[in-house]
Amino acid sequence: MKGGGSVTKYVVGGLICILFAAAVARSPVAEAAGRDEPATEIYDTIYDSIPLDEVETILQEMKEDDIEFSIRDYVNQVIRGEGELSLAGIGDYTKKHIQNQLEINKNTFIRLILYGILSGIFLNFSTSLYEKQMGETGFQIIYFLVLTIIVTGFLSAFAVAGEVLGSILDFMKALVPSFSVALTWSSGSATSMAFYQAALYAIAIAENLLVHLFLPVVQVYFLVSVFNPLSNWRFTKFALLIRSFVRIGTKVLLAVMIGHQGIQGLIMPALDGVKRSSLFKAASSIPGVGNVFGGVTDTVIGTGVLIKSAIGIGGLVAIAIICILPIIKLGVFTVIYKGLAAFSQPVTDKRIVSVFQSTADSGKLLLQIVYMTAVMFLVTLAIVIAATNKM
Repeated sequence: MKGGGSVTKYVVGGLICILFAAAVARSPVAEAAGRDEPATEIYDTIYDSIPLDEVETILQEMKEDDIEFSIRDYVNQVIRGEGELSLAGIGDYTKKHIQNQLEINKNTFIRLILYGILSGIFLNFSTSLYEKQMGETGFQIIYFLVLTIIVTGFLSAFAVAGEVLGSILDFMKALVPSFSVALTWSSGSATSMAFYQAALYAIAIAENLLVHLFLPVVQVYFLVSVFNPLSNWRFTKFALLIRSFVRIGTKVLLAVMIGHQGIQGLIMPALDGVKRSSLFKAASSIPGVGNVFGGVTDTVIGTGVLIKSAIGIGGLVAIAIICILPIIKLGVFTVIYKGLAAFSQPVTDKRIVSVFQSTADSGKLLLQIVYMTAVMFLVTLAIVIAATNKM
């Protein structure tokens, strides 16, 4: 969907089909055929007008093979009254991948601990001036060995964060048009266009600020922090400033976007409700047509609300599925380096401990950016679903 014109095309065509189906439903032949046929035709018309193919394709490409979920199948299950979400396998999936990540990072953890102990030996057992010089040289060698391992690990974590942010944005770009069409059926054009515009703003802000600003800033923070001990701690305040900028900036961005969407979610459905109420009263006053129009309209809106809610909840689940493995990877990365800083502090020079802690803080910032992005879109969808559930 490129804009309001596409939504209008879908809805106008659908209404013509629905009114025709209602007219047929009033005939004796239709009444003999059964009473569920008009509702089925209304559902088919609304469902066929919502473009879910791209959403489904992108979801299947992004999610892990271990998790079986399809938005299209979930919508069909909801219509049949079988749309129960089962989270039975999520716990086992999470536990398995946490164990896998711990196993993958176990050797790195052991190597870095040994390097830290060795650096402490070089510095603490040097008594004479010559031995101190040799010890400092040995420490510098170990320090750069540690940096090589840490930089490699951070770049991998950085790639994970960038990839999952791109996946979330690609999925939302596909979901927003489909969800907007469903909102047009359930609530009205004002609510649909308000969500469409707000979602596009959120995607643009996330892409330009979170991906192209905050992620590179985290990279700068990591480089400044790990080389800060070699400069006699001259950039400590600068590193703290960068970290505060990312932490506070993401929180402010999240609050602004959720607040904006919350206001839209309160106002626009009420505006559409007033317009719909006026239209219903005018149509109901027409002799011979009012009852038919009212019955068909209730069915259309009820079906639209059901399909809209199913698509929205399916989108919530899909975002969670896309994010779960990257969040596990970033979380394990952060915990491992925090553990390294804690266990190595008694036996390691404070410069090595500082590098471990700075790497953990960098991983935490990456995790916060991914988490904030996911929450921003999850809460946006949840607000719209809740605000537009009234018929």
